[in-house]
Amino acid sequence: MTTFWGQSDPSGNGKFSLGTEHNVLRFRDFLKKHPGIRLKIDPYTPESREQRGFFEGAVIPFITYFQENLDYTDPDHLKRVRGWLLQEFNSTFLKIAGKAIKVPKSSKGELNRGLLERIMDWSGEQGYPIELLNPDDYKRWRDEIAGLDGPRTYIEYLESIGKLHRP
Repeated sequence: MTTFWGQSDPSGNGKFSLGTEHNVLRFRDFLKKHPGIRLKIDPYTPESREQRGFFEGAVIPFITYFQENLDYTDPDHLKRVRGWLLQEFNSTFLKIAGKAIKVPKSSKGELNRGLLERIMDWSGEQGYPIELLNPDDYKRWRDEIAGLDGPRTYIEYLESIGKLHRP
């Protein structure tokens, strides 16, 4: 499958751009090689730095917090939970030596394609207080509180204001 990335004009004038001249030439060459082809345009909003920060800085530590014998401040524990979440909610199957095995895929570009929602839905089903995973509250902590002498992590912040208590 050939993928071409483009963007609508932010001014809202109804124009579409493939970006560089190189991309335009590639697209024209593709059309010449496939006369009469029908194309499908899928809207795609790239994940933001803020969305990635929320996932890594709030969601993963939050889920780790509720796991027995795991410490949400331990980078190895966070890495294990992150890997488990990706294997559970963002995986594919590979056939190795005749056996299908489930392996995690990269989360890059997947947060706004349902990965975050699947993880949040599962968290709610587990009884975790997912209402505390609020991107605006996380942003407030990150921008206004994190650099001060206050709580070092979002989880510590939630504990310090009395919203989160050890299970």
